[in-house]
Amino acid sequence: MSLQVHDTIDHDEIRQWIQRHHGAPARKPDPATASAAEVLLVDFIGARSGHYFEHISWADWFAWFDDHRLCFRYPTNPDSLLFHLIRREATPPSTKMVNLGP
Repeated sequence: MSLQVHDTIDHDEIRQWIQRHHGAPARKPDPATASAAEVLLVDFIGARSGHYFEHISWADWFAWFDDHRLCFRYPTNPDSLLFHLIRREATPPSTKMVNLGP
């Protein structure tokens, strides 16, 4: 199964995609226990912070994003909440087909 995805590092585009899906910036409470790409999260439910994540400002979210040279990958399907944070060196920002099947 293939899915068309878009990679971007544009802060406005990322923030708009997350907000359009009713998300808010969040992170793992203990960043030292995760890899750089696993620290940043998105709270799509808008629930109160818990032990799995804590809400942070957009400025803090994007500071970590840029400091760790991450890229935001999301599907072009507007109904999907699937996204990944990947290393910028792994792929240049673009729209591409990705095989999600075996």
